[in-house]
This record gives sequence, structure tokens and C-alpha cells, in this order.
Amino acid sequence: MTADAGMQPATLTTAPTGRWIPVAMIYHLIVALLGTSAIVISLWLSGTNPEGGGINGIVFTLSYFTVWSNIFVCAVNWGLALHPGEDGVLFRWLRMSTLVMIVITGLVYALVLAADARPQGLGVYTNAVFHYIVPWATLLGFLLFGPRPRFTLRHVFLMLIIPVAWLGYTLIHGEFLTRPPANPPITYVQGDPQHWYPYPFIDVNDPTPLVPGVQLEGYAGVAVNIVVILLLGIAFAFIMLGLDRWLSGGRRPTVLSQPRAAPAEGTGKGVPVEEEGPSPAPDATE
Repeated sequence: MTADAGMQPATLTTAPTGRWIPVAMIYHLIVALLGTSAIVISLWLSGTNPEGGGINGIVFTLSYFTVWSNIFVCAVNWGLALHPGEDGVLFRWLRMSTLVMIVITGLVYALVLAADARPQGLGVYTNAVFHYIVPWATLLGFLLFGPRPRFTLRHVFLMLIIPVAWLGYTLIHGEFLTRPPANPPITYVQGDPQHWYPYPFIDVNDPTPLVPGVQLEGYAGVAVNIVVILLLGIAFAFIMLGLDRWLSGGRRPTVLSQPRAAPAEGTGKGVPVEEEGPSPAPDATE
């Protein structure tokens, strides 16, 4: 995810320097290892469950937004463990997306889902890592180590790509009659084919309203909840943008060169074209 040094200038940044570089690398490595171990254990448990394992169990596990969030967060943390000052077009988008996704994962679980959760065995470990350790450790790592500035206004809306893709997959997947997972919500009967959705607020069968007093049935209720979720995501993206800017002393990210090229006058050959917008002035203190 590191930018090509010949095409993209180094970002003026608040990032670990000196003795803090190995500290940041170890921190991100620990978060990555914990998250990866929870993902592997969760897939193993679902794939070997005698009541509904195999491919069916793995598909159900990969249908949870929690797992999607943790997978992408692990990818970012592995990258930061190798290079704490990471930058690039892909990294900026993934960093914003994963911060918003994982914070919402932690909050929604604690406020909405935790009361009905009954993890057992190794599920106690995966539940703690997925919903408590990785979300808040990732946020803390961003606050402590950066790297920043990395975000612009367009990242606030590009952040929606992964959540919208997950919502689309979930609604399409739920339309097909399928055997529910081995640890379904209490409203499901193990083994009976039915339209399965991983969370009650996007359950077309009987959506739990996220807006108090707004009780709609079927897709209408789910649509209202989706709007709430997306607005919540945008709100958190603006918070991350604000933190990125504030903790960077008001500086903006260095403009990155685009992969496209414009023909140089009289040569017909492509030259790098940069995004519009001024680059920040160098900071003599760094």
C-alpha cells in the first residue's frame, strides 16, 4: 500500500520517529495478531461445528459485518506493523473506512447486541477480540501513532463503499432460503430453511427499529435502519476527519499523484498529474 516514491511525494506527517518507530510497529503487530487469531479461530469453529459447519458455517461467519470490519482492520494493522508511516491512495481510503467500521462495530455491539450475546468456549475469546479489543485498540493506535494527516473530505464518502457492499450482499443473501447457522438468534430454529440476516435491525422478517417509535415492517423498516446506519457512518467519518486534522495541527495531507497521465506538450508522452489542491508547506520541526 506504500506509494511509489517516484510518483507520489512523501506526506508531511505526524508519525512515529526515532525510538517510537519500533513501539508503533510492535503495537500494530499485537493488534494484527490478536485480530487474525480471532478470525482464524472463528472460521475454524464455524467450519467444524457438527450442527451446521463446513462451507455453510464459514459463509455465515463471513456474513457478519463484525468479521468484515476485523478482516480489513487486520490488513491495515499488518501494513502499519511493517511501515508505521504508511501512505498512498489505497491506504488513506482503507484507513478511514476501517476506523469508522470498527468503531461502529464496537459501539453497536456494546449498546445494542451485547445484552443478548451468550459466547461460550473459545467464542468468549473471539467475542472479546472482535468487539472490544480490536475496535478500541485500533482507535487508540490512530490517536497515539497516526500516521496523519491522511484524510480529506472525499474520504468521508468513499468510506461508504465497503459498508454499502456488505449491505447489498446481506440483503441478497437473505433472500435465498438457507439453513441458519449453528448459533442463530433465538427467533430462528436450527435446520429450518428461512431468510436469514445476521443482525435484528436488518432482518427483513421482523426488523428491530433503530429509531424509537418508528416501527415499520419488512423492507421499509430495514430501509429506515439502513439510512440511520449510513448517517451514523458519515458522522463518524467526519469525526475521524476532524481528529486527523486537529491532531495534525490543521495541516492537510500531501497531494498524491494520480495513476493517470496527461500528454506532455509536443511529446505525446504521459507525465504524472497531481490531484487539485495545494500541498502543505514544509514543517521545519520534522
